[in-house]
Amino acid sequence: MHKTKLEKYLLANQLIADDKLHAAKQAANKAQQTLVAFLVKHKKISANKLACAVASVFNLPQVNLLKYSIAKLPLKLVPARLIMQTNILPLAQQHDRLDVALIDPCDLKSIDIIKFHTGMKLNIFIARYDNLQQLIQQVVTKGSTEELDVSYTPVHAHQENYNLNFADNSDEPLIRFINHIIEDAICNKASDIHFEVYEQYCRVRFRQDGILREVTKPPQHIASRIASRLKIMAKLDISERRLPQDGHCKIKINHQMVEARASSCPTTFGEKIVLRLLNNNNVLRGIQQLDFNQKQQDAFINAINQPQGLILVTGPTGSGKTVTLYAALQYLNKIEKNIATIEDPVEINLNNVNQVNVKVKAGLTFAKALRAFLRQDPDIIMVGEIRDFETAEIAIKAAQTGHLVISTLHTNSALEALTRLRNMGIAPYNIISSIILITAQRLVRKLCPHCKQEHKVSALMRKQFNFPAETVIYNAVGCQHCVNGYSGRIAIHEVLSVNEDFCEPIFKGENTFVLEKIAKRNGFVILQQAALEKVIQGVTSIQEIYRVIGY
Repeated sequence: MHKTKLEKYLLANQLIADDKLHAAKQAANKAQQTLVAFLVKHKKISANKLACAVASVFNLPQVNLLKYSIAKLPLKLVPARLIMQTNILPLAQQHDRLDVALIDPCDLKSIDIIKFHTGMKLNIFIARYDNLQQLIQQVVTKGSTEELDVSYTPVHAHQENYNLNFADNSDEPLIRFINHIIEDAICNKASDIHFEVYEQYCRVRFRQDGILREVTKPPQHIASRIASRLKIMAKLDISERRLPQDGHCKIKINHQMVEARASSCPTTFGEKIVLRLLNNNNVLRGIQQLDFNQKQQDAFINAINQPQGLILVTGPTGSGKTVTLYAALQYLNKIEKNIATIEDPVEINLNNVNQVNVKVKAGLTFAKALRAFLRQDPDIIMVGEIRDFETAEIAIKAAQTGHLVISTLHTNSALEALTRLRNMGIAPYNIISSIILITAQRLVRKLCPHCKQEHKVSALMRKQFNFPAETVIYNAVGCQHCVNGYSGRIAIHEVLSVNEDFCEPIFKGENTFVLEKIAKRNGFVILQQAALEKVIQGVTSIQEIYRVIGY
């Protein structure tokens, strides 16, 4: 087998046996590490001997880090987060060159990250691993390891605010541009930031209240630099541009911490990056803040107080299902309960709740994690989504054997969830014996109270929607306080309690029309009716109901 110059040196100087070197190479490849990183981290060779070997083979100078103090290091050039990520420590600046200490000159990915961030050429010095880690730990203790700390001045999303000089290759205007975009998105309560690249231009869009709007078009030639900067923030591989990647970062704004989930995807003309801004205040709500009416809220609380059974929250992506699940978990989170969640991904960390991230590539699926949880003495299990028969079957068995299971399902209505489970292959008697409640929901934009305009209800509209004669509704107008006449969103729900009236119809496989008639006899209110109540109350508009729910 071909051996590198370093491997030959290690063998020739009897620093490691041939069989152990072969095993180390295989283990390093499996762990996606370089050989040097693996050897030093697993103490296969002493830190001093390995540093001498690397310096000799690559003809690089060694440095004694015990002589350095972090007070004299140029830490402003490289943030603590990147030092910890790359295991590269800046030592001194000499004009356009930066002296750095590292253990592995073959780690080109980390070297490229430091080069890109500083815009400087590097003078590489080899250090002992233990000394390097000791100094890096002091740096980390002094600073922050994960935060992008930017000063925040509230701004408005107009293109002229983003006009910066990109004529040179300096990173400073690019970093200020991205910081400015993120600040503006947080100020405008955007949930997502889309960085997109096309043949002639780039585009940045915010998703506000569920609607995307364009905020600026930076020049196309900086697209790759924008993507690289965002990927560094999210700890993604900047050298990988052919495959999608997912990561996250934390953004500190005036002592407020906002988490961001990053997703990169290769497109025809470059990489599209989407930042999902995860604001804990928006996700963590009490049940009283979920916009249920009183009857719906009572039914929901009664269901989650049951000792066992399956509760399903349905709706399309972006309809607020996660907010409802987290509200239920917070309500149930008591010292005497063992609560476990399986999510893809975990969006908010909950105290005293055992949360697991699905990792499909590693073989950790919803079904596999759910099986593991059942051996951990759980009281309450939250499954982020039921996607297949295997997950559905285990969730239902858990609900039948003394556990309360809460999950989501992608269906358009509560009643369709029953049909969907049947189509997955779940036997009707298992559906009847496990499900206790299904809620479907949507998010609709609220009319701006400053500019909404009264609209006359025509005779045709009154007949179509069965509005009372004295009904007053409102239309969106638009002012400085809102976006196109809307400000914020409210949830619309339909809540179905599955009782004994449904047993025979479900067992017979009746369609949703028959099931809906039975549900309405028990006071069930469909989404469209619940939405029209918000229109009559002046909360939203007919046009918004058509857009989100239809009629």
